[in-house]
Amino acid sequence: KLVTGVQTCALPISGAFSSPSGRTKFTRAALRLFREYNVDGIDIDWEYPTIPGYPGHAYAPEDRVHFTQLLREMRRRFGKKYEISFAAGGFTRFVEEAVDWAKVVRYVDRINLMTYDLVSGASTQTGHHTPLFSNPSQQESADHCITMLKARNIPLGKLVIGAAFYARSWKEVSPERDGLYQSGEFQSFIPYRKFPALLADSSGFVQYRDETSKSAWSYNARQKVFATYDD
Repeated sequence: KLVTGVQTCALPISGAFSSPSGRTKFTRAALRLFREYNVDGIDIDWEYPTIPGYPGHAYAPEDRVHFTQLLREMRRRFGKKYEISFAAGGFTRFVEEAVDWAKVVRYVDRINLMTYDLVSGASTQTGHHTPLFSNPSQQESADHCITMLKARNIPLGKLVIGAAFYARSWKEVSPERDGLYQSGEFQSFIPYRKFPALLADSSGFVQYRDETSKSAWSYNARQKVFATYDD
């Protein structure tokens, strides 16, 4: 949903940004908030234009054009005074399909890469959800995302790598490979502040590290629980 001033627009974001009037209404509301609260810009977190996102998330092929038109309208009204950024999926399908990179990059100051959740809660196999580099078992990674964007001539100075301040855990995971790339059932998020208590050695967790991906994980053989995270 979109919050515009004190009013809430109940349209899914795909529908709300599908018309010139919707894009203009949102942009004007953002400007009012900037001035009232003395903020310096906005980050658009649309998950996702054009492609599937959270189950039930509305999307359409036309989102790709509408996303560009939204950013263009915002830049036209904001001028150079206010910063514009957007959150971009750090995975292959987003880079290849979701937005028109050649057009949107001219309107934004930076692109915040969601280089996490690269193994999502919908997955029935464990993996690194926020790896720095790819490995033979997992292509998706921060480096893979940036390499794809570099090939599209996106200025590297506009890219911000996202870090995950939480773990994702799976249950009923086989001890083979210490739980990595094994079948399992997604269990929960674990906030970073709770790592010392919930992923403790005393609870049976052992930390491992993938030196190719430069990524850590923990596995509890007794509980058959696997956790992936940034360290």
